[in-house]
Amino acid sequence: MRETDGRSYSSRPVLTINLSAVIENYKFLAAKVAPAKIGASVKADAYGLGIIQIGKALYGAGCRTFFVAHAGEGKILRGAIGNQPNIYVLSGPTPQDSALFFGSTLKPVINSLTQARDWIKTIDGVKRPPRTALHFDTGLNRLGIPSSEIEIFVKEDGLMDALNVDLVMSHLACSSLQDHPLNKQQLDLFKRTAAQMPMVNLSLANTGGIYLGKPYHFKLVRPGIGLFGGTTTDTPNLEKTRPVIELHAPVLQIKNVNKGETFGYNALYTAASHMKIAIVSAGYADGLPISLSGTDNAVISHARLGKENAPIIGRISMDYTILDITNLKKYVERGEKAVFFGANLDTQAKQAQTINYEILTHLGQRCKRVYIRDGKE
Repeated sequence: MRETDGRSYSSRPVLTINLSAVIENYKFLAAKVAPAKIGASVKADAYGLGIIQIGKALYGAGCRTFFVAHAGEGKILRGAIGNQPNIYVLSGPTPQDSALFFGSTLKPVINSLTQARDWIKTIDGVKRPPRTALHFDTGLNRLGIPSSEIEIFVKEDGLMDALNVDLVMSHLACSSLQDHPLNKQQLDLFKRTAAQMPMVNLSLANTGGIYLGKPYHFKLVRPGIGLFGGTTTDTPNLEKTRPVIELHAPVLQIKNVNKGETFGYNALYTAASHMKIAIVSAGYADGLPISLSGTDNAVISHARLGKENAPIIGRISMDYTILDITNLKKYVERGEKAVFFGANLDTQAKQAQTINYEILTHLGQRCKRVYIRDGKE
C-alpha cells in the first residue's frame, strides 16, 4: 500500500477487507462445528465491512443461511446472493416492513407472543408466506420469548401451525467467558424448551458458543465476529482465525517539534525533547477511538509504519492523528500509509477500553473500502 510519489496519493483513509481471510475463517469454523452448519451473522452491514461483498464471499464459500438485524438489511443481502439462501431477520416482523418480508422472502424471527399474533394477522390470506424462527430467551433478557409464554405456544391450537416454524433458537449471554455457569444453565433450559417445540433445526451458539464444544452446536451455529477476524473468548489462543481488516491512513505532513511544545486539542501531550512527528489522515470520524489518544501520563497505542511502531500522541481528532516518528529507523515519506488494527485489532480494542465488535462496526463510514484476496485487489 506504500505510495512515495507526492503527486500520487489521496488523503482519504483506506479500509482493506481481505475476502480470502473471511472465507478461510468460515471454513475453519465450519470444520470445527461439523456436522453442524453455519448461519453467518452479517447484521450491521456485515459488522461494518459491507454486507453485499461479504455476503457474496460467504455464499461462494458455501454458506446458505444468514442472519440480519432488520428487514432492510435482508433486502440488500437478498439482492446480492439470490433467492436460494435462508435469510432470517432477528428483530422479527414489524408493521412497516411486511412488504420487505414478502418481496425479499425474508424469514422473521419471532421474539414474543404478541409478535407471533401480529405476524399471523399479517400473513392471513397470503398463499406462501415465509417460514419463521422462534427465539426463546434463556437468560440474556434481551429479545426473545420469555418462559412465561412457552406454554401458550405449546398448547394453543393452531398457533404453531400458522407460524410454520423451521428453526428454534436462543442466544448465549456469557459465551465469551468459557467457565461462566450461565452457559450451562442456558443450554439446559434451551434443551427443555426445544423438546416442547416442533422437530426443526436448533441453534444456540454464536462465535463464543462454538468454543464451548459440541453440546452447544446443535444443527446450526451463528458466528459473526469470528468470521471477521476478531476473538471473542477468554481463551483466544484457541481461536485460529485470520485478521480481515486494516485501516491505512496516509501521512500528510512531517514536522520537527521543539521541546516544550504541545500536540493536538487540549494540549494533552508535551514534547519532552526535540521530536519528529507525522500527521496521518484518519481520526475518530474514520473509526479510530479517541480513547487511544496519547497523553503526558500514558501513550496508549500506536500505528505501524513499515515494520515499526509509531506511538499515537496527543488527542485523536475528527480527521487526523499525530504519530511520534522520532525514534523510527525507517525514513517516513508523505503519502506513506500508517496502519491501524489488522493483527492488533483485539489489542487495540482493549487499549481503547472497548470491544472489537464496536471497532469493526465504526470503521468504513468515510473510508474507501478496498476488497482484496490474499493481498490482491
